[in-house]
Amino acid sequence: MMRLLSGTLMVAGAAIVALAANSAFQPAEAPYEFRMSHASPDALPDLKPPGVELAQLERLEWKTPGARTAVATAIVMRDADGRLVPLDWQNAVTEPVFFSDMCAAETSKVLTAIREHVPSDAVVLSWWDLSRRIRSVAQRQAPLDDPLARGLLTPAAWSSGDFASDRQRTLWGAGVPVGDGDVFAKFIDALLLDEERGAAVLTEISGGKTAYVAVHLSDISKAAAVRPDIVSIAYRDFPSAGHSHSVMKTVRQWMQEEKIEGAYAVEPMGNALRLHYLLRKSNSDLLLTRLLPFSTSNPLRLDHLQLVYQHKGYWIYKLGPAKA
Repeated sequence: MMRLLSGTLMVAGAAIVALAANSAFQPAEAPYEFRMSHASPDALPDLKPPGVELAQLERLEWKTPGARTAVATAIVMRDADGRLVPLDWQNAVTEPVFFSDMCAAETSKVLTAIREHVPSDAVVLSWWDLSRRIRSVAQRQAPLDDPLARGLLTPAAWSSGDFASDRQRTLWGAGVPVGDGDVFAKFIDALLLDEERGAAVLTEISGGKTAYVAVHLSDISKAAAVRPDIVSIAYRDFPSAGHSHSVMKTVRQWMQEEKIEGAYAVEPMGNALRLHYLLRKSNSDLLLTRLLPFSTSNPLRLDHLQLVYQHKGYWIYKLGPAKA
């Protein structure tokens, strides 16, 4: 069954919850159950950056009313301004619950690389949640944030009346100055321009400092949630069992049968392979698409950004003309 990301996620079934900003389970009339509790300092053994104290760790848990097991759990910390910083995120259902899966070990590797290779006087431009991790853990300048918490992957089943999504944006946007939203909106717009114009806007946002751009494959879904009039993306899961060649043959055959002409990217998901595909062929020319491993992209051959690091779904570039 096709899953569509264009403003919201189309979610199968009723096993979906939404978030409320308090520490107790919500009453029965609420469309979700959410609990926040203190987490042990050892809750993230794979995330132990040298010289960084992961203080005020908290565990978040979401359930459907009456369900025994959680559909999503997360470990977060509070930054110096009291903002929530997601560090580990595990979805127990196939659809993302606010964020895509986030492995602490992968997060640690990427943040360590940023801390080791990005100069302290440089800035890293990235989506607001990654920016918070870079500031708090990698201890590098990542100025972007968003009081509206744009890009949360809120399932459509929770969005009626905007009750769930409003609670989410309030919780995750708490503590962010209103003015930061204008700059973050400019960042989103830059990612959805062509490479030349987008890079020019990113250079302007960086304020003349040496700048890097960090993106994750999930950012294309976040952008679709924010700007459905510009970019639309869908996904479909294919059983994998480790046989990548045969799976890709099945994927291409399915795309041909469905007459899908947009660019695509593949992502391993346990025993499945997730196919992310653009619904508009013209979206292949967007800067964000070109920064990510889509079938029409070549991250090593960009004119205005240089690829400096890649790990799993993370891609990090230095902003500036490519070296001759």
